[in-house]
Amino acid sequence: MIKNTIHLLIIFLSIATIHCEAKKILFIGNSYTSQCSRTITDLFKNESPEWKLTFHTKGGKDLAYHHADPRTKPMVLSQKWDFVVLQEQSQKSGLGGKFSKDFRDAVNSFSTMIRKNGSTPCLYLTWGRKAGDKKNPKMYPDFQTMQKKIAYAYLEAGKENRARVLPVGLAYSKIKQQDQALFESLYKKDGSHPSEIGAYVVSSVFWGGLTGKDPRNIKWRGGIEHQKAVRLRQVAQASLQELTAH
Repeated sequence: MIKNTIHLLIIFLSIATIHCEAKKILFIGNSYTSQCSRTITDLFKNESPEWKLTFHTKGGKDLAYHHADPRTKPMVLSQKWDFVVLQEQSQKSGLGGKFSKDFRDAVNSFSTMIRKNGSTPCLYLTWGRKAGDKKNPKMYPDFQTMQKKIAYAYLEAGKENRARVLPVGLAYSKIKQQDQALFESLYKKDGSHPSEIGAYVVSSVFWGGLTGKDPRNIKWRGGIEHQKAVRLRQVAQASLQELTAH
């Protein structure tokens, strides 16, 4: 009798723990999100299988587009997401003028909507192009200049809206400072979109930033060489720590 009672109690506590840990995330963005979605999904499936992930993306589009899209609001309000992760088009947030204003306005509007629905808004702080932006050479002549402007825009928007910032771009910057070859491997040939290695950095930062756990404890490495995966997870944690220190 006592053994049966203990067994039932263990089962109950296990179910209760899973229920408490289960979270739902909605990602809204463009190709910087969609091209990482498989890696993000696989990492969460292995490390936090009870979490449910949904992606709403369209290549090349910005947050203003998504906010005006009649499909987006019903999706945001369709259920009580724990987190809604917002990603701006990769160039616009730090360009200044109308572009930065549109970014701030979209984040403000989305954050209000998300909070009214009982969810937490999050900002996916992206990275600069590997060699700067050829279309905007005066504003973004190199990676570091572009990264600083993008980071500033996201961090300010995060403060203004009490949104959780997921600092992937800070991780890219740290890797560049430590190892140029590893930094270059974060990109596809276009010098903009994330490679499989870059997607692993994105996923590690997301997992740490959303679960509140240390990315260095991630076991899944998605085919990446062991020591390299360890380094990437260390940088993910360092970036999250740097953000909380601000």
